[in-house]
Amino acid sequence: MDLNGAKIFVRVAQLGSFTKAALELDLPNSTVSDKVSDLEKALGVNLLVRTTRKLRLTDAGSIFFEKAEQAVAALASAGAQASSFQQHPSGSLKITAPVDFDYASICDAVIEYTKKFPDVKVEMLLTDRLVDLVGEGVDIAIRASPLKDAGFTAKRLGEAGLILVAAPQYVEQSHAVSRPGELKTHQCLVILPEQDTNRLTTWNLVSADGEKARIVPQARISSNSVGAIKHLALTGEGIALMPPTLVHGDISKKRLVHVLPEWSTAPWPSYLVYASQRNSSPKVKEMIPLLEPHIRNIIW
Repeated sequence: MDLNGAKIFVRVAQLGSFTKAALELDLPNSTVSDKVSDLEKALGVNLLVRTTRKLRLTDAGSIFFEKAEQAVAALASAGAQASSFQQHPSGSLKITAPVDFDYASICDAVIEYTKKFPDVKVEMLLTDRLVDLVGEGVDIAIRASPLKDAGFTAKRLGEAGLILVAAPQYVEQSHAVSRPGELKTHQCLVILPEQDTNRLTTWNLVSADGEKARIVPQARISSNSVGAIKHLALTGEGIALMPPTLVHGDISKKRLVHVLPEWSTAPWPSYLVYASQRNSSPKVKEMIPLLEPHIRNIIW
């Protein structure tokens, strides 16, 4: 059944005139008449009795009109509610980031967002696995690589190299490190990669002058948790290669020492991944400018 024809029939019945309905709907009289006739043929019954002076609903037409009028009103209401999503953010918003991400930065943005848009419920999914953004209904993801999907936008937030750190007590009790090669004789704390890569188990360092060094650290303790490795470094268990944003505070408070400050890994970029503009909803569009400044220079 043609829903458009049903809507036209309802308006004709409400106004009691093909002409008035045609004027209101900005359609030719012939189109309105044809649509109603097509509807009658589809239903196999006459809905209207047409005379030169007025229209009258048949018994079948009265029954159909009562139900169709309710359906048209319900469709209009549903359309208005759906359109409101394009005007005011509501519903749920899911954000994903690595487990040991500086979640305080996300929380600050979320607090600001929920105060501004109280009709949105925010869910933060912190996991180190590669999340299926579409399959798991994720709206925004913080990642170390862009998503190769035309339906998504990957906004580059910045880049930074990982740095070497150790607790003051470890540095005091061990021999000094003046060159990357000397790391082989130290206790090292190694982050295990989630994917099949040597990116972290082999420390590829670059000096400020561009000199390169490839180190396979002697892993005293290893973990797939950045947070666990940081905790171990703080307790003096060895030297760790860490994201600078996670340890700058500890360095400034002298809980950690920056080892070989002239050396770091090559810069890694970070990305904010979300549905492309034509596919994204207002809840996402409003969150991006709030979230971006909070996490711009955090690297994973």
